[in-house]
Amino acid sequence: MITVEKLTKSFGSHRVLDAVDHRQERSESVVILGPSGCGKSTFLRCLNQLEVPDSGRITISDVTVDCARPVPREVQRQLRLRAGMVFQQFHLFPHLTALENILEAPVHVQGRPRAEVLDEARALLAQVGLSDRAGHRPSQLSGGQQQRVAIARALAMRPAVLLLDEPTSALDPELREEVRDVLRRLADDGLTMLLVTHDLQLARDVSDRIRFFHGGQVVEEGRPEAVLDNPQHPRTREFMGKTGGG
Repeated sequence: MITVEKLTKSFGSHRVLDAVDHRQERSESVVILGPSGCGKSTFLRCLNQLEVPDSGRITISDVTVDCARPVPREVQRQLRLRAGMVFQQFHLFPHLTALENILEAPVHVQGRPRAEVLDEARALLAQVGLSDRAGHRPSQLSGGQQQRVAIARALAMRPAVLLLDEPTSALDPELREEVRDVLRRLADDGLTMLLVTHDLQLARDVSDRIRFFHGGQVVEEGRPEAVLDNPQHPRTREFMGKTGGG
């Protein structure tokens, strides 16, 4: 489902990603942990082509990008269609209702008939527990509700994989739990997900595997209980000690 080979990215003289490899199977949920500045969010953004890598290869589903060469616009578009993105900040259109936010991309980007997408959008709102908020604009929703709309909006594109960059970090503890519940259900349903987070409870709840980034490289990976409760690498142990894991 996802294959990344020797992905490298630098900003000026600072190498943020240092020949990172990643393989992920269909229906697998993988969480990336690590300290701020370790390259984990850049890695996610490179997969969606929001950042252009310096070198390496990315394959998502049936689309492959050779990052050492200019990527044709259509290939880039096809990669993005297969990799839905959910951000820390919700990025909803403020003038549109929750339902209209979900309809926007399938109708105007994919060109699907509005009538076809409408039923699907309502079903997605029900899936994230917001059927009664379809007509509400973002300003009328809590942060947790806005993030759940953002997740539904990403799913409306029928992506092969869902990429989530700190999906709970902008929320208070009560609202964080709302989003965790939705992501737990998606993981249980077999959605392929790759999440960057500092939320150790979310990592424990939804991941099949955790990868720990440090200095632009993966220094440890394993089952969630192994990495969270018995980390082996010194940097992972230090991180868990500071964040309440381990």
